[in-house]
Amino acid sequence: MFTDFEYDGESLSDYKLMVGVINGSSGVQTVSSGAELTFNQVRPVGSSRFNITSAVYESAYSTSFEVFRNPCLASSQDEMNLSIEEISAIQRWLCRKDGYKRFKINQDGFEHVHWNGTFSSKQIELNGQIIGLELTLYTDSSFAFMDEVSVEYNCSAGTSFQFWDNSDEITDFNNQLLPNLEITILSKGNFKLENSRDNKVMKIDNCVSNEIISINGKNQLISSSESSHDLANDFNYFFPRIINSYNDRCNIFTPNLDCKIKITYSPIRKVGI
Repeated sequence: MFTDFEYDGESLSDYKLMVGVINGSSGVQTVSSGAELTFNQVRPVGSSRFNITSAVYESAYSTSFEVFRNPCLASSQDEMNLSIEEISAIQRWLCRKDGYKRFKINQDGFEHVHWNGTFSSKQIELNGQIIGLELTLYTDSSFAFMDEVSVEYNCSAGTSFQFWDNSDEITDFNNQLLPNLEITILSKGNFKLENSRDNKVMKIDNCVSNEIISINGKNQLISSSESSHDLANDFNYFFPRIINSYNDRCNIFTPNLDCKIKITYSPIRKVGI
């Protein structure tokens, strides 16, 4: 089990706290791992077997754990108690309404895994003293993500390049990853980028040499280094997707103009804590 975590650039240990179990248990537990699918099944008339009609993630990943003073930093039992000032600082850090922040744990094998989350908190009291907090993590997805991966390509017009998706989740046309892209146009023209996995084409007309097109896939935003470029009319509003099947992780992209392309995304990891 992890004993420390990082949230929005700060660590629990910065507050002289650690993760653990205040109310003792055997240590054996079952945890969600980002693979809790809900299956809809239908039995055809006259058959004794059921077919799967759909499979969906019904909710985002959430988990609870307890934190308390690190005993190695307390010289007496009284120092195990948390003051009102400490509770105030900790809950100001964790329990926020300004959006999801990056959450990482200090467990072997999780060095490059993170969740995007926020917290709620309950105080744990003993004999009128606050001895810890029960924290509940709420995330923005059903699973975790690897740290961002960036790959850059120098592309010639009409020449394809391969991008491999390292995600645990099998994706399709309705459940795909939308990466961030930075495209430096090296020759003037109407730019196109096609992925062989879906045969869909992103189109941006009236590009100029050395123009940099930036795409935020998650938020589906596009911008240009050329302030005069009218993307509202020149972009076809199709954002490139990363798709994989169980037996094939390769996406083959083909641009129609000379360019440099940088693809950045976070692979999906189905793990829990």
